[in-house]
Amino acid sequence: MSAYDRSKLVELFGGDPSTIAAVEREFYDTARDVAREIAATEDLGTIARAAHRLKGASGMIGAAPLHAIAEAVERAAKAQDLDQVRGLHDRFCGEVVKVAEQAGLPAEQL
Repeated sequence: MSAYDRSKLVELFGGDPSTIAAVEREFYDTARDVAREIAATEDLGTIARAAHRLKGASGMIGAAPLHAIAEAVERAAKAQDLDQVRGLHDRFCGEVVKVAEQAGLPAEQL
């Protein structure tokens, strides 16, 4: 399964390769930053908001696996379950790396 649906990007932004590449880079940067933000805090409100942002962006571009994990992180944070949030961290970061790989971007350590 792919990390995201590139045809969604074409549908939303047109077929220009440079535009698609810029959107992929921006999405990856956002996903990476959210992963780091979640890892760096124990504030469950901050975690829920960050996961919610990424859930929306993931849904928009058809990144179903990342969308599902972001949704699970958001639910766990809203349920005040930091242990579950931390338990989802590796899967979350793994999906972010898959986005980078599919986009042909260098994946950074998360």
